[in-house]
Amino acid sequence: MPIQSCSRVIAFGIALSACLAAGPADAGDDVLHWRVNSLLYPKIFGEAGTHFAETVHRLSEGSFVIEVHDRLVLDQDTFGALEAGLVDAVWGSAGHHHREDPALTIFSGFPFSPDAEGFTAWMQSGGGAEALDAIYDRHGLKSLYCGVLPAEGGGWFVTPVTTLDDFDGLAMRSFGYGARVLRKLGVVPYALPAEDIRPALESGLIDGAEFSLPAIDAELGIADVARHLYLPGWQQPVTSLELLMPARTWSALSDPHKAVLDAACEESLSRTAVESGIQNVAALAEFRAQGIELHRWPDEILVGLRQAWEEVIAEDVAHDPWLADVWQSVLRFRTGHGDWQHRAYAE
Repeated sequence: MPIQSCSRVIAFGIALSACLAAGPADAGDDVLHWRVNSLLYPKIFGEAGTHFAETVHRLSEGSFVIEVHDRLVLDQDTFGALEAGLVDAVWGSAGHHHREDPALTIFSGFPFSPDAEGFTAWMQSGGGAEALDAIYDRHGLKSLYCGVLPAEGGGWFVTPVTTLDDFDGLAMRSFGYGARVLRKLGVVPYALPAEDIRPALESGLIDGAEFSLPAIDAELGIADVARHLYLPGWQQPVTSLELLMPARTWSALSDPHKAVLDAACEESLSRTAVESGIQNVAALAEFRAQGIELHRWPDEILVGLRQAWEEVIAEDVAHDPWLADVWQSVLRFRTGHGDWQHRAYAE
């Protein structure tokens, strides 16, 4: 990717004041300073980035300072901003960059994927990291696996959904792979931003919505309008978090600072997995107290969704050799991991 000028990045919608900030990001004789842009919804997702920065500061004994900015750069502008040096790194998830490389979508989590533990095992020891590195290498980027969140809610609906026929013509906020799967079953998906979901439900523009973890959905007020929550979150059983930077930035770091980032990612990984689970337990308890109906998807619907997902991934693999390699890595891991899970745990 060619280097883009600051003015070009501004054209993408990045604020002029950020581009003209005084001093380079790594100014200072003894302290390394980074500007990190967070792409994530502030609660749970974004908070994890702030905690990560605090951990880096503590582990480095103040020699590595990270300033986290909320959505200073939008998803689609990330690669350009990193190349131009406007930001040093980005806190987000690989799927944010699906426009630049569709094969990255799979690394944020995908329909009917392993749970957080299994996904992390694939990423750390089962071939996932190598597959992701191969893709980011094409773009001159380096990613560190820094967090994992449990399953999203499966969907909020104004009226109950009981059969596959109920999906036909149903308007629903959805995104990414989930939206493509639902479309095959007759749903009309709308890729609405978080702040527009509740108004769209209130106005009748949409009949249902899936966005994120139940604890985050609660913050958006979705449950105030759509009183039926369906689980499990088939479309995203896990969401991974990463720190993304130019490969040259990683190479230029001292070994101690690389070690600090690695250690901070490990701590963030543990924290996000635990804290997000606890917050979702609290959210479900609050939903019950509010009289919200919690449903499990009928088996007929789950079977239909799984079949539609298999069609979607088969279509993508057929025309994207990079994704085909990633998917083969997933299948190899899932075969062994699934066998272990089946034998080791009561079902």
